[in-house]
Amino acid sequence: MNFNKIALGLCLSFVSGLAMVGCGNGVEDDPLAGNWSNTECYGSGSKPADVESCTTELTFTNELNIELKATTISLAATAVNPGCTTTWVVTGQTWSAEHAANTFTVAGKGESTIERSKCVNEADNKEATTTTEISIASGDVEYTITEDTLSVLSGSLKGIYTR
Repeated sequence: MNFNKIALGLCLSFVSGLAMVGCGNGVEDDPLAGNWSNTECYGSGSKPADVESCTTELTFTNELNIELKATTISLAATAVNPGCTTTWVVTGQTWSAEHAANTFTVAGKGESTIERSKCVNEADNKEATTTTEISIASGDVEYTITEDTLSVLSGSLKGIYTR
């Protein structure tokens, strides 16, 4: 009788050990987790004429938060906000993934800020303040990942990003 209990205990321990090995390390192993970026102007089909450069960064955190940071550097001689680095940040939303369907879901209502710095005219600089100019729409988003490239195929985040 004791032998059966010992054998059962060993079997359960072995199976539990295998199950833990098969589960990985959690979200850190998720193909979406981490930072993705591109040089596109967020929300614009092309770079506006008065803009020198843009970057868009997406972060899928291990805590299941999704964050968006869009930065635009305007030309030094443009009429509005010359030479400014304008940064929009969206935080406060979560993500989950259904990899078999190539979708991730954004949930919640984000909080958005805008900040302007390094402007040619000091008066154009602006501390981070709340804005409604940028957001991440809640809902399902289609995507594909190939090596270090994330292609977001739908929604407000649509674009191609790399690690």
